[in-house]
Amino acid sequence: MIAAPSRSAPTTQPSFFPSPHRVRRLLVAAALIAGVFVRLAVLSIGVPVVDDSWRAWSYHAATRGPWNLYGPRGHTVKFGDIDAPVVYPPLALDELAIVGRVHMAINGGRFEDGVPLTRTIKGAIALLDALLSTLIFVVVRRGGGSGRAWSAAMTYWANPAVLMTTTLGYIDVFLAIPAVSAVAAASAGRPWLAGALFTAAVVTKPQGLFVGPVVALALWNAGPAEGGTTRVRDAVLASAFWAAIVAAPVVAVGKTFQMLRSIAVLAGHDMLSALAFNLWWVVSYLFMAAAASAGGFRAAVTARAGIVQHTYAMARGFPNPRVVALLLLTGAVLWALKTARHARDLGLHAALGAFVVVTYFTLSVQVHENHFFLAVPLLVIAAALRPAFARVFAALSVVFALNLYLPFGVRGNGPAAFVNTIPIDPGVVVAIITCALFVWFAAVLMRECTAPGGETPA
Repeated sequence: MIAAPSRSAPTTQPSFFPSPHRVRRLLVAAALIAGVFVRLAVLSIGVPVVDDSWRAWSYHAATRGPWNLYGPRGHTVKFGDIDAPVVYPPLALDELAIVGRVHMAINGGRFEDGVPLTRTIKGAIALLDALLSTLIFVVVRRGGGSGRAWSAAMTYWANPAVLMTTTLGYIDVFLAIPAVSAVAAASAGRPWLAGALFTAAVVTKPQGLFVGPVVALALWNAGPAEGGTTRVRDAVLASAFWAAIVAAPVVAVGKTFQMLRSIAVLAGHDMLSALAFNLWWVVSYLFMAAAASAGGFRAAVTARAGIVQHTYAMARGFPNPRVVALLLLTGAVLWALKTARHARDLGLHAALGAFVVVTYFTLSVQVHENHFFLAVPLLVIAAALRPAFARVFAALSVVFALNLYLPFGVRGNGPAAFVNTIPIDPGVVVAIITCALFVWFAAVLMRECTAPGGETPA
């Protein structure tokens, strides 16, 4: 008799390759460790051209009170050899007062300039980077699950452009946390919270204004159409209330006018581009090339772009750059809002917010190199929830990192020596690429808003 075949379950052979979930966990762990290691390694690196103001402001805010820092035209605060004008809104000074007081507590009540102060400031930036990574995880998990949330959080945490921003000592993460939170709250239909967070962003840095149109649109679409006006109105009321609360100490000491005038100084800088490799950096290069053309074609082509004043451009027949930039910026933002007018999900709202920031960075005048920063966390969220934006995010992260590296290098002492031997100004090449990526971003945004399921009818 022939025995019947065994019905026992087949033995599962172990796979030589790890599962996708295990690979993801390993990558997340590697990104977490790398981000921590880099931040610890750069804690002692001071870059005076970037962080001198934070040093002086934190000292005076901690010892005199942040509401006392504003003064008459030309007013500055001194700290050792640093002589810095106060040009940031009041919440930024409140936050730096906390940093200063922590520094004093750590150092036995002393407040001296040096490596310990650098570590305190960099430590605050690193901690807020961790907080923003956590925020990204929370908002992405709600709409995309834990896997995407971990990937998004670590993509921000270990992003080379973010690490360079931290290394150089920029405090744009102070702005990014309330700005990103405002977009997320508006997308979730929470007008009072969104209004308060929007105010927190604006009174930290004026660039917080860029998420304003997105917050309004997200609230309008966050529920029934007939309630849109009410939701936006509630956000405006909350915003005004918290703006009054933040400004109250400054008003109480009679420095309201000095505060407004100090902040307005930022809008009066007479330059086409303040080291932002954008459209106006290309225009600056063309002016420099024209000036160098007397030395021949080669001299013109190899000219280096620099900071060109508006008056210089207008003296040579160029229309008022401020007006041209304002028209370009307004037109592009209005187009984006019209294109995404029915957007109801956080992925599109974050992409729209990032697009407004990139539009400002690319088309506006007197833009600084770090003004791109807010687009990074917004693009991380957009790419996690809308994968079509992933390649745009990667490409724009690279050009932002280059925009930081070419002027300052990785430690504030300039790029590698070979960069200065490149015949054509590398900043101009990056600026042209930035303009091209801006157009690509616009095309992807339009496709995502108009594709089936991308735009939800009102």
